[in-house]
Amino acid sequence: MDLNDFESFAKLDPQNMLGEIDNLPRQLQSAWELGQQCPLPDGKGVTRVLISGMGGSAIGADLLAAYISPACKIPVIVHRDYSLPAWAHGRQTLVIASSHSGNTEETLDAF
Repeated sequence: MDLNDFESFAKLDPQNMLGEIDNLPRQLQSAWELGQQCPLPDGKGVTRVLISGMGGSAIGADLLAAYISPACKIPVIVHRDYSLPAWAHGRQTLVIASSHSGNTEETLDAF
């Protein structure tokens, strides 16, 4: 393959993953701006965070958990399964359901 032949990329990359990678900074900026518009509760009384997701949706949660672990005083756990763990009930647990498609069976069940 000739890496200078961009037309051949289209044949090998029918889902335009290269374009998605190139667009990532804009996607992150857009996500940040959308997130700033969402009012959030103060979080008083939350003693743990559980993020429910599968596949790529869980990878984002893994990145977040790894990034904040040195500074976060409460545990952030990524959950890749149906339902919720027994400890994840009540107002002390912030549960975040993450599904790119919106149809992830395990995430919907946990929600």
